[in-house]
Amino acid sequence: MIKQKLISKRIETNKTQEEIAHLLGMTQSQYSRRESGITKITKSEWHSLAKILGTNMEAIYEPEDGIYILNSEKSPINPDKQNNDYNNFTLDVMKKYIERLEYENRYLKSQLEKFSL
Repeated sequence: MIKQKLISKRIETNKTQEEIAHLLGMTQSQYSRRESGITKITKSEWHSLAKILGTNMEAIYEPEDGIYILNSEKSPINPDKQNNDYNNFTLDVMKKYIERLEYENRYLKSQLEKFSL
């Protein structure tokens, strides 16, 4: 899965893949594979990327499986609003995940029907 949020932020900050790769201690091609989704980005790399790009994880993070929860803490400023936003976000993510599973289920059933004929 292409990391579009990460790529957009990198371009926005006028950094090249080579510059970021150097700061992460890897080659440009290794970093490119991470941006393109070929190689998984580790949690520590996500944190380093956020620091390099001068942003927070929420602005760049995109999970491999489409499911993510970064922080379930309540906001000290407005805990009720933060919690409601968080709950709505979690529900949206879970709905998308369920839709994805339902789609995969239908696909696998159709494949199975081909073999049972």
